[in-house]
Amino acid sequence: MPVARLAGVGLHYLQFPCRLENVPPPCGDLVLVHGLAANLGFWHLGIVRPLSQLCSLTAYDLRGHGRSDIPAQGYSPQVLVHDLARLLDYLKLERVHLLAHSYGGAVALLFAVLFPERVISLILADVRLRTVQPHLRLRDWPHWPHWRPRFEQAGIVLDDDAPESGYQLLVEMARSHLHNPAAGEHLPRVFGLTGNPSRRGGTAHRWLHLQESTSIRQEYLSHDDLTPARLATLRQPILGVYGEQSTTVRSGSALRRLCPNYRLRLVPNAGHFFPLSKPRRLVRPTLRFLAAQANLAPAATDLPELQHDDAESDSLLASF
Repeated sequence: MPVARLAGVGLHYLQFPCRLENVPPPCGDLVLVHGLAANLGFWHLGIVRPLSQLCSLTAYDLRGHGRSDIPAQGYSPQVLVHDLARLLDYLKLERVHLLAHSYGGAVALLFAVLFPERVISLILADVRLRTVQPHLRLRDWPHWPHWRPRFEQAGIVLDDDAPESGYQLLVEMARSHLHNPAAGEHLPRVFGLTGNPSRRGGTAHRWLHLQESTSIRQEYLSHDDLTPARLATLRQPILGVYGEQSTTVRSGSALRRLCPNYRLRLVPNAGHFFPLSKPRRLVRPTLRFLAAQANLAPAATDLPELQHDDAESDSLLASF
């Protein structure tokens, strides 16, 4: 597994070549930035394969995640931005498109603010803006009344009015899967915290280790420097794709007011993790967005694997 050692921190990454042979990628390079408690595997083949029709792809694990190193500090967007800059230098990628989910979107946006000459465009999947939504509470999630009894049955009881109860939910789910495996039957499968019992501990253990041995929580709660004035300086084309039922839709709407070249797409019947539950709903608009910038015919985005909608699912991934 390739690891770039940059300023003393090892960042694990993978690259996927464009599927078109013997020609440069029509849309250049696309870098994928995942969110908290995930890893580069968040960008599964249902996303990577169709996007590689137009781009060469690079996905990497944020520090503290996946196979990257776990330093004691450096988890704010202000630090993660420079991890990304060093990685692009290491890989000799001058200008890129950025596709980012959740907390990774704060990194991508701040990178575009600080290094505008290196960002061709941005695709933001359900990204929260602290300047618009300083707090996210579970009680603001429309499906919380449905799922709350299931979590309580698994021994997870949360204050749904706490300002960052969603973050705490991830922590408690990890603890439950490590210390109360039988509770897994009551919990949905969320970004690797559940699944094959022989591998269940991997992501959950790493997420808890991150809480106990680093400053990630304090840095997550700090300001991300994405002020309205800074966001208004962005001139790159920006596509926001948000789950219609997500608690972060307010942030998506605010970007439309702040950024002159921003467009918003809502995914019906979907929440925060729609890239996992409904990957085509992210891939289709992303391909069209990239193709339009390269002046490609719409037919370039008509791929066989995108001809059918994602199956509806009664799971946390479909509604959270």
